[in-house]
Amino acid sequence: MNQIQLTEIDRKILQELARDGRLSNKDLAERVGLPRSTCHGRVRALEESRAIRGYRADIDPEAAGASVEAMIFVGVHSHVRNRLPQIAARLKSAPGVQHVFVIGGDHDFVLHVACRSVPALRDFISQNLGSDPDLGPTRTQIIFEHHAGSFPVPAP
Repeated sequence: MNQIQLTEIDRKILQELARDGRLSNKDLAERVGLPRSTCHGRVRALEESRAIRGYRADIDPEAAGASVEAMIFVGVHSHVRNRLPQIAARLKSAPGVQHVFVIGGDHDFVLHVACRSVPALRDFISQNLGSDPDLGPTRTQIIFEHHAGSFPVPAP
C-alpha cells in the first residue's frame, strides 16, 4: 500500500463514503466543502493509496436467505502456524463465510458466517472446520443483532 498522510478533509471524505459509498462526486464535494474537481482528485488519491479499498453492496444475509449468523473462533495446530495466510484464504472461500479475521489470543481466526438455519450452521462447522486436519478447537457464538460502528479511521 502506498502510504498517504490523511488530512482532515481526507477524513471527512472517508467518513462520508463509509456512510454512503454511492454518493455522487457532486454531493460528496458539497458535504465536505470542496470544489468538485478537488474532491474528485482527493478520492482518486485515496483509491490509489488503497486507503479506499473498494466499494461494495452491504447485503442483508437474512434477505438473502441466511437467517442465522455466527462468530466462530478457530484455532490451528502449532505445526501449521506458518501457513496462516493460506489457511485464511481457504476459510474465506468456504460457502457462507462473510469475514475472516486473523487474531491473537486463544484462537487464531474469527469467522463471521451466515447460514440458512442452525442445522446448516452445524453442517458448516462439521464439513468446513471439523474435517480440516490443520484446524484445532472452535467456539461458536450465535449473533442475535448486528450494529455497525462509526467511521473506522481514528482522529489525528
